[in-house]
Amino acid sequence: MSTTALPSNTSDTPEEPSKAWFGPPPPPELMDNSSSLELLSQGAEARVWLMTLPTGDSNDTSKSDWARGRTIGGKSSGTTHVGSGIYVPKILSLSDGSPNQISTKSICKERFPKKYRHPKLDASLTKNRTKAEARCLIRCRRADVPCPNVLGIGNWSNGTTRDDADGVKNSTNTEMSTSSSCLFLEYVDGCTVRQYFERRSDPTIKLEEGGIADEPTPKRARTENEVTNTTYQQQERITTIIDSQTLSVANILGGMVAKMHAAGVIHGDLTTSNVMIRNPLWVSNGDVGSWKPHLVLIDFGLASSTTPTTLPPDGNSVEGTKQQKQHKQQNNAEEKAVDLYVLERAFLSTHPESEPLVEEVWKGYTSFYEELDVAANASTEKKESIAGNDEKSEPMSTKASVGLYTHVVSSVMNRLEQVRLRGRKRECFG
Repeated sequence: MSTTALPSNTSDTPEEPSKAWFGPPPPPELMDNSSSLELLSQGAEARVWLMTLPTGDSNDTSKSDWARGRTIGGKSSGTTHVGSGIYVPKILSLSDGSPNQISTKSICKERFPKKYRHPKLDASLTKNRTKAEARCLIRCRRADVPCPNVLGIGNWSNGTTRDDADGVKNSTNTEMSTSSSCLFLEYVDGCTVRQYFERRSDPTIKLEEGGIADEPTPKRARTENEVTNTTYQQQERITTIIDSQTLSVANILGGMVAKMHAAGVIHGDLTTSNVMIRNPLWVSNGDVGSWKPHLVLIDFGLASSTTPTTLPPDGNSVEGTKQQKQHKQQNNAEEKAVDLYVLERAFLSTHPESEPLVEEVWKGYTSFYEELDVAANASTEKKESIAGNDEKSEPMSTKASVGLYTHVVSSVMNRLEQVRLRGRKRECFG
């Protein structure tokens, strides 16, 4: 993950990070760790920090986690319930007091308080959105969808108070105090898919043969003449390169999104900037047949949960179950189609002439569900052969399971065409 230096708007003191931030100050728990705290980005909703997080004691091998009982397996005093029976470690402090503590590089996503919202509403929204993001990430991890691991959640006060109705600072009413909700995630090294496509497509960048780069070359700084010259010049559009490497990234991305949707998670912000490549390969020629990109989905801040597209635990599906879920699957098709439409628009607007890559994404998406159908049918046939079913009589379970996943992906792609039509109307008529 690349970082960009930002101009500082705070005094250059050891107690504060050297990067710029705006809004309420970070919680003291984060500021106490300022020696390893680095601001990566900030939006209207949250700040993203790069930091080191203690994960254990080097002299105590029996403790695989912090001494305060951080466990993710079940309910305890050191966990936070995020819904659906999922518990996440509760982080009370960023130091366990051990001089031999082991630290690891991690990401802290801090949702800071908003002054324009009522304190109670703001606290509720902030905590619920953090829990929802953690819940979706863990559901993806359980379904083997590549995404950052959730390390813990911390809800800390910012050390400031809100104004009361008369505009006077209220330091005694705890309900008026501000607080931030911090989600600690695994640090993903590499570059985004957008950075990879842009660098591979830029003819001015020389790619070293056989090399794997840690991060793309930063953008060239403008010269003094370019800054003073206010004459508008249309930027040259760089055609997105289409080769076996970029097509492979697109195909794997499509399959990964399909697996996420099958797990019952809607990302909400699918763009090439929210997909990382752990092992970017910058070589433009040579033997790259053995290279397989390792993609990771990030930024689940707008994610939501839906009904998983899975068979019952026994591998069979009866007609009654299929009919009961038909209405839910239709609603899920709309949400999944909107997710895919956002990804399609991100490709076409960010990467010129990337239509072949979009088609490859759809191939990867549909092939994942087709493989699920093949696996479901094979499992059903194996169980029926063990049970000694008559080959002439086709059981109800086989009739119900054949084409189940193919029907789901067909519904999604048909709904995607309807979403496209709605999008074109907005573009034409505003």
